[in-house]
Amino acid sequence: MNRLRTALITLIVKIQTVTVFGYMGVISFIGVEALVVILGFTTVLPIAIPFVLIAIAAAYFFRERLKHLWTLVKAKLKRA
Repeated sequence: MNRLRTALITLIVKIQTVTVFGYMGVISFIGVEALVVILGFTTVLPIAIPFVLIAIAAAYFFRERLKHLWTLVKAKLKRA
């Protein structure tokens, strides 16, 4: 029983760590003020908040790739 409890506690701690890094990523990507606005949106559609934050966190984690893709798109639009 102790092994199961230890494994469960370890899993919970890892999930919470990823959540904290996600929120930190969102805060550093969009700023605290924008995060407050997004979290204030919870009164309108609370179910959408986790999905919005996950999308913003994914954009934070892949921001270098997104910058590269954006420059490619801009270059193609400029040529056309």
